[in-house]
Amino acid sequence: MSRSTYAVLTGDVVAYRSLPEDQRPGLIEVLRAAYQRVCRLHPGGVSTELAVFRGDSWQFVMSAPDKSLRAALLVRAHMLSRSLDTRVAIGIGTVDFLPSAALPTGDGEAFRMSGGALDGMPRGRRLAIRASGPLGSMDQPTSDILVLLLDALVGGWTPARAAAVAGALEGLSQRTIGTRWEGGAISQQAVAQHLDRAHWYAVAQALQHFETELRRGFGT
Repeated sequence: MSRSTYAVLTGDVVAYRSLPEDQRPGLIEVLRAAYQRVCRLHPGGVSTELAVFRGDSWQFVMSAPDKSLRAALLVRAHMLSRSLDTRVAIGIGTVDFLPSAALPTGDGEAFRMSGGALDGMPRGRRLAIRASGPLGSMDQPTSDILVLLLDALVGGWTPARAAAVAGALEGLSQRTIGTRWEGGAISQQAVAQHLDRAHWYAVAQALQHFETELRRGFGT
């Protein structure tokens, strides 16, 4: 296969062992729903099925690496809207081979960077990115700071704020987010308040900068 640039997203659910046993099977459905939202947002940009292993760990690969940070935030927003959370480590680089029916796991620098970033994630952090080259004008320390600040913002999302941000990440209008609100429709003004308190404007600006710079750096 062509050694194009991919993004490998690897994660594990926070505080999985503290979940009651009867709630753990439902966790898989929450993860799958988050993955499906990413697939709908980036049709053709997700290269593998969602792999879930060891009960609380997961992984999928994107052929649209510039959208990987948005995808990671969408997964976290969906999880947080269900009062759960997950760590996410993104590795951006080449891939030797992707998982298949014959080979359940893939390999390549993007896989190794993603797994290494997750293993080395400091306590209290839940988001990390490692790349094989500079992200446009951003070197690794600069991208680390951007991700650190985003991680801090995400850490303040309540389930309602996360639900509003998940819709905004999908490009939905505030009115549409409100009409699709789980548990019953809410007003556009209520959605706007949730987004303001989630600091969505800052998140959106950071994502736009990341995506622009990554396309410049990797030519994606």
